[in-house]
Parts: sequence; structure tokens; C-alpha cells
Amino acid sequence: MKPVLLVTARKNKENRCTIEILNRILIKDINAKVDEIIKNVFIVYSDLNPMEAFGLLYSASPSCVSKIYPINFLLYSTKEDEIIKNVVDYSRQIVSSTFYVDCFKRGVEVSCREIEIGIGLGLKGYAKVDFKHPDIIITVNVLPNFTTVSYLKKVK
Repeated sequence: MKPVLLVTARKNKENRCTIEILNRILIKDINAKVDEIIKNVFIVYSDLNPMEAFGLLYSASPSCVSKIYPINFLLYSTKEDEIIKNVVDYSRQIVSSTFYVDCFKRGVEVSCREIEIGIGLGLKGYAKVDFKHPDIIITVNVLPNFTTVSYLKKVK
């Protein structure tokens, strides 16, 4: 099993969130598990691919869930320069037209502004930054021991 989703819970709803998330994922993967990494932030481990797991939760989102991010890329580092380099290298295969970068620090002190600008500059010449109508949103979630990266199409 590998980490496939990062899920954030609404305030004061984290107690029942593990069960509600599993109720959706266990439909397709009976071996799935959910760990609360820090308060209100869960990682879903499953054999499903990230987009399939995302679809299961997104289609009937549990009431406790605030945000759902598929984990397309996992990096065992929380250093800004390593995150920027690896995300830029990986993103060059995925991003081709327009994008923007969102960064969230969750329980760790990093400069999200530096990460967002660094990725934007690193992809210069491959794709264009567009805050209003991007084709892809690159979401970087920096956690205490690792960093997750999600690539989602902008829902109009």
C-alpha cells in the first residue's frame, strides 16, 4: 500500500473522519488504512491509484472532509530547494500549457512563497503561470516528514 490521498478535516470533526473516509475507500479496497499525521490532516494508504481514490471521496464527500488532494508525487524532504528542484523536474512531464502553484505548510516551518515562486520560475519556458484560468493546479503540502504534490485540473 502506498499513500494515495491527503485529506484535511473540518475543525472539531477529526474524531469521526477516519471512519467516514474508510467507509468510502473500503468499497474498492478492503485493505485501505487512514493515519492522522497531524491534527485534522489525514493520509489515506491504499492500492488504488490516487485519482480513483480521489473520485470515491469527491463523489460523496464525507461531512468531516474539508479538502481532498490526490498524492501524485511524494518527496521525503521538507527543504525548500529540494522540493522546488524535484517538483519542477516531475512537473515538466505533466504541465504543458497554464498552471499555478498552491503551497500549504502543515506542522512544519517552510517558506511557501519561496516554493511557489521557485516552481513557477523553474517551469518558465515549459508552461505559463495563470492565476485566473489555469489548466493545472499544482498543490504542494509540506508535512513534518515528507511533502506531497497533487496535480488537479481547474474545475470551472
